[in-house]
Amino acid sequence: MIEIKGKFFTSQYYSAKIPFFSLVNYPMSFAPKASVFYKTFYYPTRVIDLRSTFELDYSKRLMKYLRNIDKYAFEISRPNVIPDLLEMFQSTINAKNIPSYPPGIITENPNYYYSEIHEPSLGRLAAHMIIGDPENKIVMGYINASNYREMPDKKSQRISSIANKYLFHKDLKYFQKIGYSHYDMVGISEPMNQMKKEFGGKIIDTYTHTPILIHWVKKLFP
Repeated sequence: MIEIKGKFFTSQYYSAKIPFFSLVNYPMSFAPKASVFYKTFYYPTRVIDLRSTFELDYSKRLMKYLRNIDKYAFEISRPNVIPDLLEMFQSTINAKNIPSYPPGIITENPNYYYSEIHEPSLGRLAAHMIIGDPENKIVMGYINASNYREMPDKKSQRISSIANKYLFHKDLKYFQKIGYSHYDMVGISEPMNQMKKEFGGKIIDTYTHTPILIHWVKKLFP
């Protein structure tokens, strides 16, 4: 289970059992049903099985990029925290109308994993925040920030896009190495699902159980 505390409410991801009554939000639970005190939403998501040779599911286009990756002088680092990650992600939030993130979410935590990729002339091109659930051996791709929209020309945008995909690939290899069994790409909604499709994986069913009180508070005060 992953617990994230928001401004007003707490969310627990991947909960196997949902209490009869609670004021906690339960996103992406594997339990399909909850009591009458919850509003339940179906949420399919794309998951990569890290116990397999998952690269076999990559698209031909992605494999072509990876075969030619040496022509780019990419450098990957895994800092303990990336303090300005949300600022970098702001262009994606604006472009795709993504809900705001909990205040203080960017912090150093043993189960929070950060990665970033640089190119000597273009600087930092992409950065990720992934949250681990050691109990279920699953990691959740929480933030995927890219400087794609900040690039000055088509060539730089293309390099930025390739760098982001390469960073995803290296993240998958990293979590496979340290013992996680699944990587959750989080959702299948378009247009964000277009890149996720290139990595293959399997679409699985999850369910979000939101207490009715929280549901109506969010409706009234979005």
